[in-house]
Amino acid sequence: MPKTEDLSTLSAEKLQEFLSSFDTVLSDIDGVVWQIGHPIEGAFESLASLQKLGKKIYLVTNNTENSDETYIERAQCAGLHLNPDDIITIVKVMIWYLNKINFHDKIFAICSDESRNILRKAGIRLTTEEPKTHDKNPTATVKDVIDRPSVKAVIHDFDTKCNWSKLALAVSCLEREDVLFLAGAVEEWIHVDAVPSKIRILGSGPLIRLVSEQSGRKPIVCGKPGKILKDYIFDTYNLTEPQKCLFIGDTINQDMRFASICGFKKLLVGTGGDSLEKAQKEIDTYPDYYLPALSQLFSTHKNLQFLRTINQEDN
Repeated sequence: MPKTEDLSTLSAEKLQEFLSSFDTVLSDIDGVVWQIGHPIEGAFESLASLQKLGKKIYLVTNNTENSDETYIERAQCAGLHLNPDDIITIVKVMIWYLNKINFHDKIFAICSDESRNILRKAGIRLTTEEPKTHDKNPTATVKDVIDRPSVKAVIHDFDTKCNWSKLALAVSCLEREDVLFLAGAVEEWIHVDAVPSKIRILGSGPLIRLVSEQSGRKPIVCGKPGKILKDYIFDTYNLTEPQKCLFIGDTINQDMRFASICGFKKLLVGTGGDSLEKAQKEIDTYPDYYLPALSQLFSTHKNLQFLRTINQEDN
């Protein structure tokens, strides 16, 4: 297995050789160009430089809490020009998949308010009544979380307002084998920058796994590292040469594994949750390239002719 190349140590000739090896860049957002609450210094600017070199840039995220406009505005501040079609999110993949299988029935969705709004705007029929718990009235509580025959699909993604009643209703509905089960972000943990070090908080993965285990149903994963996301990207963006695509990520199980499924070149950055040493333990997650931070992509070769040209255009 070839050794992972640290791009921050490449010679000018080797860096240009690397840049010539791909024409499309797909980059994760959280942990690569953004941490909760603030951008990662210089990361968007590196993507902007790649765009100015003629690379097509896409952002691929399992985060469903933000709108396309939020990401576009963040990127624009750094000179990276994107439109909504350049932002690949779980909810877009779900809509694509539901349309592909000609699904028009009612859905119970455990997801963010942003995702619910997008689903509704796309014509997806969601249940209007959320399950509730009733203090001192267990009969009413049970009635609210038992199977609803009108529900023909359950969507389970990251939801900060997820509670027992939602999980119980999801399990009840999924006990019918004809009910579709779609899952979004399956991360075990969310890594957050804190002073003086990173901390981790619970992700949606364990809750999705709980629903899966209790209902006996395996979900169709629409986020990284699911095959449905791969099919969506290849179909929507007409990718015919995956070996000419570079995927940039910070996680092993989501980013590096997904890039392997797609046949993309893999670049791991060290600003997120996983280390290079951990990524190198399995062939499916073994990165082709590494950077301590995406901002360092061009930092040691600022005097290269093509970078001088970019800087002159900016000025």
